[in-house]
Amino acid sequence: MDAMLKVSLRLSLLGFLVIAVVTPSANASRKSVVLGGKSNVPGVQTNMEIQELGRYCVEQFNLQEQSEQGNVASVANTAVSNPLKFSRVVSAQKQVVAGTKYYLRIEVTQPDGTSRMFDSVVVIQPWLHSKKLLGFTPVASPIY
Repeated sequence: MDAMLKVSLRLSLLGFLVIAVVTPSANASRKSVVLGGKSNVPGVQTNMEIQELGRYCVEQFNLQEQSEQGNVASVANTAVSNPLKFSRVVSAQKQVVAGTKYYLRIEVTQPDGTSRMFDSVVVIQPWLHSKKLLGFTPVASPIY
């Protein structure tokens, strides 16, 4: 009888363990985030942190362009062109990597006054106090 009780108890514990492992937690069922995957950033238009990150991307791009053109200008005696002006971040996604990688679609005003969209990639590593622009490319043609 004692042996039957032990077997029954072990099967019950095994059953609870299987249920605990197989059944997703309440929090996991609400969030469908894949580790390492991209996720949309909600409320981009009103998110001041994301808007400032977009401004940073445009400023860094302008600095890179001025540096490159400055080198050419010093050789060819030509003037450095006007920089792009940040308008707003239109959409954003983030991805957890060794830090947080942001994928931003940014609207800028060009020197001639027209608007244009750029896709930007920036990585932030707060523990290193690091923020780095990885890419800033014009969108070929917006899809409406």
